[in-house]
Amino acid sequence: MSKMRRLADSTDTLLRVDPPVTQTDLDERNDLYDVLNPKDFKEHFRYQIFRPTEFTLNGKKHVIQVSHCANPFCKNYGLEQIPYKGKGLRYSFGNSDDKKVIVCSKDNRDPDGIPTLNCNTRTMSNWSIATEIERLHRINSTLTIEPEYQFHKDTCTSESTPLTEPKDFYKRGTSTSNSQRYQCKTCKKFTNVLPDKTRSTGYHQQRNDILPTFAKHLVNRVPVSRTCEILGIGRSTYYSKLEWLYRCCLEFLESRETKAFQKKDFRELWVQTDKMMYVLNNIRKKGERNPEKHLVVEKQLPTQVVVSSEHYSRYVFRADVCFDWDITKDQIYFDTDIYKDDHLNDFLSKNGKFTKYGTHPMMPSKTDTQTSMDYSSALAHYNKRFLYVDGLHVNHTYTAIAHFWLIKQMVNSKKWRLITDDDVSLITAINRTFAEEIKAKKAYTFVSKVNKKLSRKDAFVEFKDSIKFLKDWGKKNGYVDHTLRELAIFYLDEKLMTHRFHQVKTTADGEIYHTHAKNPIEHPIGMMDRGIRQVDCLTDMTHLPRNVLAKFIVQVSDNSVNSFLQQIRRSVSTLERPLVTSRGDGKSYIYSNFNPRYAQMNLTILRTYYNFCKTYQTVKIDSDGKKIKKKKTPAQRIGIADKVYAWEDIIYKR
Repeated sequence: MSKMRRLADSTDTLLRVDPPVTQTDLDERNDLYDVLNPKDFKEHFRYQIFRPTEFTLNGKKHVIQVSHCANPFCKNYGLEQIPYKGKGLRYSFGNSDDKKVIVCSKDNRDPDGIPTLNCNTRTMSNWSIATEIERLHRINSTLTIEPEYQFHKDTCTSESTPLTEPKDFYKRGTSTSNSQRYQCKTCKKFTNVLPDKTRSTGYHQQRNDILPTFAKHLVNRVPVSRTCEILGIGRSTYYSKLEWLYRCCLEFLESRETKAFQKKDFRELWVQTDKMMYVLNNIRKKGERNPEKHLVVEKQLPTQVVVSSEHYSRYVFRADVCFDWDITKDQIYFDTDIYKDDHLNDFLSKNGKFTKYGTHPMMPSKTDTQTSMDYSSALAHYNKRFLYVDGLHVNHTYTAIAHFWLIKQMVNSKKWRLITDDDVSLITAINRTFAEEIKAKKAYTFVSKVNKKLSRKDAFVEFKDSIKFLKDWGKKNGYVDHTLRELAIFYLDEKLMTHRFHQVKTTADGEIYHTHAKNPIEHPIGMMDRGIRQVDCLTDMTHLPRNVLAKFIVQVSDNSVNSFLQQIRRSVSTLERPLVTSRGDGKSYIYSNFNPRYAQMNLTILRTYYNFCKTYQTVKIDSDGKKIKKKKTPAQRIGIADKVYAWEDIIYKR
């Protein structure tokens, strides 16, 4: 029997994070808070950054520790902090552009061996990454509703239930919501139980018949007001239906996606990742007065979305908004007060992912260097943020690490091929999340860069020129009757005889090691809309044969994830590109939403529809060499579905 479910909220503990701070640590922080000034306080506790954070998910223990070198070419990559001979440590602290970093120290144990690369790695909070994993897991989860029934009157001597002793009850038909009614044979009390999904797919839902039409409007860029007008519903009903549809999609994904991927193993998986920026309209909350002019915040807030998809099938694994709408000012104040985060570096903070808003301003301590006037000013500027949209933006790198970690848990793959653009936050997230796989040569990272300033016309010219050049090169070198892809592999195989993605260096002992050369290569096949792209390899691939590396480079593109990003812009009205004003001197974000929670709902609903309902034409070569064209969904192409689903299948649990 399939029970009714609800969306998980911040009070549910689906993933339990163990704070990496002991009671002894708290006592020491309380004792030293008024004794040390903020600088000395930070210095005293900063080495706790190398303490891992543990959490439990589905009964299994996991450990997060990203405080290590993030350069795949460095000998310290992925290694924990250890003491060297004397007073030295593997990692020391440094400052880079006012940002805290850990620096790879020289290894005095082997002065003539492979050196460290003096890498500067941006510090991050292990604890905050764990809380971001918890957030992303929670917002994509549903829980069974377990109501407490009272089947008997207070004076009744029986304590049985219809599940344990059905013979003690009469069945008295069903209610208007199709729920079963029971009557106790002893005290004659009537009780309605919550219906299961086979009895009622629209429990507590009026106008349940409009949901398929509502869903079609949602993924076809119909504005909210227009949908309300066509369906004859109000705004509150619209968002109620949106939440209901979101829950339907999560339940559908739990059975059709999560369970399906658990049963499937991939030998090799190509994953494309990119970020999309949309503007969140920042409005004052109801009842809040207009602050003074010097305290007014920006009316539009740039908000990032991290999206990952499979290279060949176009299947979208996740789409996560970098915004936590559940965090409150009271919670941050409580954490700051308990853990003394105002005198600690953000890499030790539970709320380090919120950057400048992750620590609540506190009254200056006895040895504080902050004056009362500075404190009042900081508090006023801090409070103004919470007069507006609920929640806080999350640092992109924290969301990206949690995003990749959850994909690793969802999909079973022996080898990973990761593609992104030249985005530092995504690259460092990959290097930290897939550290063990990269070190074991089971994961490779590629960067695909395009000239975004190129016009569509010039891009098409570059595309045509690249095709002509490749065909001419093939004829000149005797490659006839070959496809463009095969010609591109032959061409790259020849180019890689002289082209190097890595620099080869030698130690005093004659030992060879490699570093990244930052020397991308042109992809031989251009793109019609973006022209020629540059491909770079960010992990050590010197052990691969030239023809294998050439095949890898030919496959590198961002077409799959870019296709879904374009689908977002074209399909969801609240996430579309800004409109140009009538004067042509500015941009209007009139359709942008006020609540990022609804943006996440829209993305999940669109992702479900895109993966399981929207078909694309695929071409398969049969045994006779004939092309067979067939339309399939991304879920069918990746192998977790055997049919094209409809909205009715998702909504009504068919």
